[in-house]
Amino acid sequence: MTQADFKPFSVLIQGVAECYGQTLSAQGVALRFKLLEQFSLPEVEKAALSVMATRKYTSMPTPADFLEHISGGSAEDKAEVEVGKVLDAIGRHGAYVSVVFDDAVTQAVIVQAYGGWVKLCQDCGVEESEHWFRKNFARTWAAYSRQGVKQSGHLPGLFEITNCSNGYHEHAGPPKLVGDPTKARAVLDAGKSTLKLTESPENMRGEIGSLSGLLEAATGARRQ
Repeated sequence: MTQADFKPFSVLIQGVAECYGQTLSAQGVALRFKLLEQFSLPEVEKAALSVMATRKYTSMPTPADFLEHISGGSAEDKAEVEVGKVLDAIGRHGAYVSVVFDDAVTQAVIVQAYGGWVKLCQDCGVEESEHWFRKNFARTWAAYSRQGVKQSGHLPGLFEITNCSNGYHEHAGPPKLVGDPTKARAVLDAGKSTLKLTESPENMRGEIGSLSGLLEAATGARRQ
């Protein structure tokens, strides 16, 4: 919104307050405008209608309520969608296939909370039931989302780990896109840009070595 939108915004937000039996001061209106000015007036209007249609409380909606509705729902709502996407990818692709999700927060949870794609696939349903996996993954996703924790690039599977550990980087193949293809490619490309800026050959060899160790452990477990 621009300063030209302040007057219609003021009318809108005062109307919302009136529906909840409240009156906003000039400072209260100005503060809400400042917090929401990154969005267009139509987006704020749509969020106001959505908040009023779904809100179960009698208190005036906060700017955070508007932000949640503009962004498509609460962190908990999005987390439930993401955990379903992860379980579907585990069943569809499995540990051997490299993947890239369309959500960088989901990838951060997989890498930082579950030890990577391969370990997640191996442990899911073994370390905890699907019920508890859904609950724990969703809770972690919501926390990571609020803190802005993200992981770009792709998540290597066992085939890629094997090829890279043997020096056959060109045989790794492209990762499977999970979710919205356009968004997944953006997450993948963001990781490539970061790699070019931050990774040295020595660091990459160290990463491949650690992945190779994971492969050996997985192979040994399958033989038992």
